[in-house]
Amino acid sequence: MLAPPREQSPTFNACDVSMWMESDSAEEPEEGTQRVKRVLALGTLGLCFCAVCGVIVCILLSARGQGLQESTSVLLSARGQGLQRSTSVSCLGFEKCPTYPQPYPWGTWPETYSYKGNFPAGFAWGVGTASYQIEGAYNAGGRGASIWDTFSGANTAGPRMPGANCSYCCKTAPCPINPGVKSKGDTGNVATDSYNMIQTDLALMKAMGLKNYRFSIAWPRMFPMGESSGDPNSEAVKWYSDFLDELRAANITPFVTLYHWDLPQALFSPPERSAWWARDADGKPVAEILPNWQHYVDTCFRLFGDRVKFWITFNEAWSATKLASGSGKAPSIKPFMDPLKDPYIAGHNILNAHAAAVDIYRRKYQHKQKGMVGITNNLDWREPKTDTEEDIAAAERAVLFQLGWFSEPIFGNGDYPTEMRAILGDVLPSFTDEEKRLLKGSADFFGLNNYGTGWVSASKDPQWDYTYATVSHEGLVHGQSVWLYGAGWGLRKLLNWVKRRYNNPVIYVTENGWSTAASTAEQAANDTDRVHYFANYTSEVRRAIEEDGVDVRGYFGWSLLDNYEWEMGYVERFGITFVDYELGLDPNAPTPNTHVPTPGQQLRRRKTSSCFLEQLWRNNRLLSPTAPNLCVEPIIFQGRYKDASKCTQVIGVSLGPSGSLTGTMPAAGKFCDNVTDLPYGPVFLAFSGSTVVCRNCWMGISFMQGFWSDDDLGIQWDDGTLWVKEL
Repeated sequence: MLAPPREQSPTFNACDVSMWMESDSAEEPEEGTQRVKRVLALGTLGLCFCAVCGVIVCILLSARGQGLQESTSVLLSARGQGLQRSTSVSCLGFEKCPTYPQPYPWGTWPETYSYKGNFPAGFAWGVGTASYQIEGAYNAGGRGASIWDTFSGANTAGPRMPGANCSYCCKTAPCPINPGVKSKGDTGNVATDSYNMIQTDLALMKAMGLKNYRFSIAWPRMFPMGESSGDPNSEAVKWYSDFLDELRAANITPFVTLYHWDLPQALFSPPERSAWWARDADGKPVAEILPNWQHYVDTCFRLFGDRVKFWITFNEAWSATKLASGSGKAPSIKPFMDPLKDPYIAGHNILNAHAAAVDIYRRKYQHKQKGMVGITNNLDWREPKTDTEEDIAAAERAVLFQLGWFSEPIFGNGDYPTEMRAILGDVLPSFTDEEKRLLKGSADFFGLNNYGTGWVSASKDPQWDYTYATVSHEGLVHGQSVWLYGAGWGLRKLLNWVKRRYNNPVIYVTENGWSTAASTAEQAANDTDRVHYFANYTSEVRRAIEEDGVDVRGYFGWSLLDNYEWEMGYVERFGITFVDYELGLDPNAPTPNTHVPTPGQQLRRRKTSSCFLEQLWRNNRLLSPTAPNLCVEPIIFQGRYKDASKCTQVIGVSLGPSGSLTGTMPAAGKFCDNVTDLPYGPVFLAFSGSTVVCRNCWMGISFMQGFWSDDDLGIQWDDGTLWVKEL
């Protein structure tokens, strides 16, 4: 990869009003950015034309660098923020200019990666999902409406779902779609149908030898109205409890996320109820939702904590707040669409909710249950585009204003980064001494989601996040998602940043993945780009551990399945398993609703990346992305099998790929005796890679899936049975 071109640092003139009216980014939310530009422009005019001091201010601020520092403090203070002044000339927000991030100096980023070496014993390999992205069954099992149902336009009106009578909820179907949704008509109504096909997903996990599985509990399924007291939904308790039992029986360790964005709609009905966005008359955060949250998490700890040893309170609070103010994530509705104000209210309430959850767990459950609790924050690494002080500082601001925003109060001093305070001033709410006490140290591990990397340049414009930085991606590999640009070395740099900033905490990489387009199983299975991505990123994780001393304990690829990719619907595919969504009509989806997932017979097929990761976690060592024969072909199914009833089953494979099944079943009792057994077949089979599908099977089941298992040298069926091949 070529190094980015060196650029001159931007010059700055606080008296040039026109520069505040130009945008350096096409991706920032227009409304909030234009607002801050107008405020800054008015402040500038006021300074420049002040009868007494305007000339002096303009002369002082015209000095290179000094203008960037001093003017922003003065100009933004016109908005009532009371911002601090920086003593640094070139490095806005810093008392001392930061150094270039290591371990790779500027211009020395690797072009190739090593695929040799082992990981530490006990290293946790896994994959993850989220409830709204896979469960489906949105109006079944007693589940209440979530803000994502309303956001996507799911029919919550007829019959009305619990919690779906909010101030902006749908009154009559078809329901409106939030403008932030890119793939109109796509919802989480059905998704991958995992609520109904959980045995299929379990068979898949067992077949791939999965050791650790990260998933989330749906708050509106447990408490349909987000109740602050009383018993949870019994159907939800049974479903999650049974699933945890199945994972334990399969020796798969669960990592459970308590909040992965599906807020109960009943808790969000502005102006009466504002959930995370609640504030008082003075605009200060109010913990309106805290009793509801505490009851929910306490219930989960109490009911499931005997089987869950790794809890994650929140997934990507930055995405759930900053992007939820009009940038593609729910709720994105007025009056909470100001990205320069509303995310900081919501983020403050979420941080205090995290601390409250950890406090409950540690006081009531941790000693007995022996588990750990943490939080997962996210960042695509931000690399300085040049080695100038301005770009280095801009990149550091970009990291701090996203990752540091939600990490510093927990892993640092109990408060927001001082560099954020220096620029945002009173935009950032204040923590009480008691809140700081609860926040500081309120995590047993640092959960980290990372997908991509970008180059950062200093900007004259504050941008939508006050970072005075712009991001570009020259020379980086581009995924299917518009925002995704890969560079394995970026993750190594990020891990080192966390180590240095927060005194080398225990880190779990809780998400890392790559999106590719595919419309068929055959096309999706050949995901060599994703294989190279995983190979490069895991290589850099190992180097961070072995060469840099970063305490990384685990790595989770994203995702187990193709799934509902939030505002992008089903267009983007991050899964290591292809899902044929059986696209058709969903009468409960908004129009257009004739080409969306339907329940009952969704096919799962492992991709090459799944087989690649399987080799990583089976052997606990790196693997070349060009290693041959990662996945088996359908011919592997040819042969004779014994099932748990000691009956013989024979599979024949022909072209197509298709085949047939013949066999025996017990005439009486539970086992075959080779004397009185009843023959059956032939039954038609279809194959897709390492998946076998039996439609209208001998036992009256209309649709069954099985997955080849190298561990068992046989087939893991989704009715829970295992057939072992006779060799």
